[in-house]
Formats: sequence, C-alpha cells, structure tokens
Amino acid sequence: MKKTLKSAISLILTVILVFGTLSVAAAKEAVTPVIVVSGMNSFPLTNAQGQQVYPPSGDKITSLVMDNIGPLLGFLVNGDWQKLGDEIIYDVYEDLFAEIICDEKGNSVNEIKTSIFPKSVDNYPDVFENGEETEDETGIVKGLIDDIGGENVYFFNYDWRLDPMKHADDLNAFIENVKKEKSSDKVTLIPCSMGGTVTNSYLYKYGSDSVEKIIYAMTAIQGLDAVGEVFHRNIDVNVDVLMAYLFSMQRDDLAMQILMSALASFTEITPAITKWLDRFIDNSLEALNDRVYDELMCISFGTMPGFWSLVPDSYYNEAKDIFFGGKIDKTFEGVIDNYHNNVQARAEEIMKSACQSGTEIYVLASYGYVGGPYTNAAMKQSDCLIETANQSLWATTALNGESFPEGYEAIGTKCADKSHNHISTDGIIDASSCGFPENTWFIKYNKHVGIPYGTDCQRLLTYLVTSDSYVNVHSDESFPQFMSLNKNTGKLTSLTGEEIKADITSGKAPFFYRLVEIIRNIIVSVKKALGLYGEKV
Repeated sequence: MKKTLKSAISLILTVILVFGTLSVAAAKEAVTPVIVVSGMNSFPLTNAQGQQVYPPSGDKITSLVMDNIGPLLGFLVNGDWQKLGDEIIYDVYEDLFAEIICDEKGNSVNEIKTSIFPKSVDNYPDVFENGEETEDETGIVKGLIDDIGGENVYFFNYDWRLDPMKHADDLNAFIENVKKEKSSDKVTLIPCSMGGTVTNSYLYKYGSDSVEKIIYAMTAIQGLDAVGEVFHRNIDVNVDVLMAYLFSMQRDDLAMQILMSALASFTEITPAITKWLDRFIDNSLEALNDRVYDELMCISFGTMPGFWSLVPDSYYNEAKDIFFGGKIDKTFEGVIDNYHNNVQARAEEIMKSACQSGTEIYVLASYGYVGGPYTNAAMKQSDCLIETANQSLWATTALNGESFPEGYEAIGTKCADKSHNHISTDGIIDASSCGFPENTWFIKYNKHVGIPYGTDCQRLLTYLVTSDSYVNVHSDESFPQFMSLNKNTGKLTSLTGEEIKADITSGKAPFFYRLVEIIRNIIVSVKKALGLYGEKV
C-alpha cells in the first residue's frame, strides 16, 4: 500500500512538474520579443583600428584644451578674435570631428563602425546585464532583462550620422530575423531619442504588420528646435539661460544646487558683471560665428543625413538655404528631403495609420528641464535635450519657470472624449493637443531617455510592454498622465496641484524658493545618510 501510494504521488508530482515546465515554456514563448532601438551615441563610433573616434575621449579633449592655452592667453592680451579663430578652429575640427565627416553626398568618408548586437541581449551579459550603466538605453535593457528575460530582448544599434531611411532597411532585416528566431509573428519596438527617426522611417517603408506595440521613449519624432536654430545659424548664449541650464541639470546634486543657487544670487546682485559676460559672449559670436559654421560645422555635421533628420519641419526649408547659402549638393538634398517630406513631416499620419492597423502606440515624454543653453529654444520645456512638444507630437507647454495663465483652457483637443482633462495640475503641460492625448505620459524631472533602472519609470515601461490590452492614461491609477520622478527614491508620484509653479530649477525663481529647495535637499541627504529615507524601489 505504501509503495503504491508512493508511486502514485511520484506520478502526480511528475505530471505537475512536466505541466509546470510546459507552462513556463509557454509563458516565455507568449512574450512578444522586444527590440530597443537606440538613440545617438548609445555606443561609440570607432575607426577601422577599433579606436573610439566619437564621442571624443576625455584625454583628447584635455589635450586639445592644453594645446590651445597659449592662443587663449594671447587673445586676452591682444583681443584679436580672428587670430584666435586662425589658431583654434582648425584644431577643433582636426582633433574632434575630422574622422567622422561625411562627403557632400552624405556618405561616410572613412570606415567607421559601431557596436551591433544581432542576437538577444542575454548573449552579451557584460554589456547589458552586468554593466554599471543604469540609465539611458542600456538601463532600459537591464530592466527588461529582469522583467521579461534577456532571451526576449534585442538591441538595434546603428551609425547615427547616416540616412535613417537606410537604417530602416537594416531594422526591417533585424525584425525579420528576430521573428524567425523567436517563432513570433510580431515584435514590440521601444525607440529611444533619435531611434524615433529610424522607427518612423521603418513604418513608412514597411508598414506595421510585424509590430504589436511601439513605445516611443523621449524620441525626436518631430526633431529638435535647438537643432533647427543651429542650422539657421542662430547660436545664442546668455548668462541667465546658462545659469538656468546648470541649475536645472544639477537638481539632484545637493552640492551643485548650493553652488548654483549662490551663483544665481550673485548674478542678481551684480548685474554689471552679468552684462559684461553677455557682451563678451555676443562679441565672440559676432566675430567668429560665420567662421565656426563655414570652417567647422558645415564640413563636419552639415553633410550628415542623421543630423538633418533632427531639423523640425518649421525650420527645414529655410535652414537648407541659410546653412548652405544655396550651395547644397543635389544628391544630398534628395537624401534629406526624402526623409523629411515622407517621414518627419508626416509623423502623426504614419503613427496613426499604424495604430488604425492594430499597432498599439504609446508615447513617454519628459519635462521640467532647460534645454541646451546655446539657442533661444533653451527655455522651452524639455528633458534637457529634446523639447517636450517635439517628443509628444505637439503638446502645448509653458516656458521653463512659467505656467499657463490663470483660467487657461485647452483651445482644442484631439481626445475623442471632450470631457477629459489633459492639462497638468502644475499648469505647464496641455496634452490635449498631442497626436495621442490618451496614450501619452509626461514625467516631470526625468532626464532624456531616463527610465532609470530600478525605479517606477521601469515599472511603467514594463506595464506598457506586458499589458494584454491597449491601455491608456486612465487604465491604471498608479500611472496617471502626469507624474513627477523623485530621483532619490525612484518613485513616481501623481502631480497634486500644489507644486510651486515657478520652476525652482530654472535659477530664475525667487531666492526664497531656491533656499527652501536647498534646505529640503539637506534634509533628504541627512535622512539618506541615516537610512531613514525609505528604500529605493
């Protein structure tokens, strides 16, 4: 009897084990493979010898600075801008950009490579799983490995300098290979930053039949106003915006917050110094602007199709005339026109067509940061790089340090339900004008392609990746349309309406608010040191 019972139990356990194994296998097979489409500089560009050529190494930049100390000191004595230009512009080009230039038709002059990963990311543990990077694309991959398994995650990388339409061909081949390898009819795409240009080029050329979901993570689907200004030769730097940018970028660093607050206060009580610095910058731009463009920008970034894909539609045609002065190569113009006219200018149409064909479209956008402090687009809401409006297919946004006027109402909404409110309680974002107002989330104080590993941002991404149905900003109260990221805890919290509408991190807020923020940071730091601040998620 005991033997019979033991045999029966063994049989039952065997059956349970077999079915359990089959269930796990089925569950894994049920996961739609995910392809993260990289942005610019996810991995360095290297030359034929495998040496990193871009971004330039710290040693190369240090060497360039040291080599030009003499000319800079000479300039302080003689004040001759043109002599300074003679001595440093070519050195900058030669040391930092010469190896990565493209010819006048948009093709790479030299043999340049970047890292590619044809297999699932579990084949590259030292790159993704065991690496120290916890933000940007590699941080996203690290989180996905934890949540759905590295065997279900892929990473598509490319040479960002070149034509996104050609990258679309490579992405199509990559998708077909993943589908075959995973025996799957569909994939999920997570384009990051510049990856939006490649993904939408793919949709334009190949359609969306192979794509179950697309989660746009702070992408340049409508370009960058800052790049449009640069290609209009409109470089503009002033002390106030520079201070605002530095204050904004260092909002999570207590020491830098104290330093930047002190500097901001100093500039307030010494306006003469600020005016002198502004005049100095203006003089340098006036004296050297054309030379920097003609002798550096035009022959380095000017013939890169990838860079032209970042020029917004409202800037594009004028930018070609201004940047090249009517001397653009017709073949190159055809390349960049092809992308611009067929993809960027039709981004919303392309994405909505994919949605109507059954592809779930989600958009993650960020705000609360000052943009790059080198154009007059800097004070537009951004994630520190791409303007929020351009990430989100035209959300209406207040400028940094400002909010909508009292009584503001949405002028028009693209939401099917006119009763829905898509205006953030801090009075900064009106999402009703977005291309996908019901499927676009905004994360305040999340830097460009943040989604930091181990935070609620990662949970949000996984929620979108694994949802069984087409969810929206109302589907889960844990993830409302407008949230704020606390980098100290990794928590996302819903905006409450009690936020200080003057953006403290702009450096333009009243000194009292900056002082309050410093005190708050000190308290947080002390609590963290004492282990009283709560666990990092």
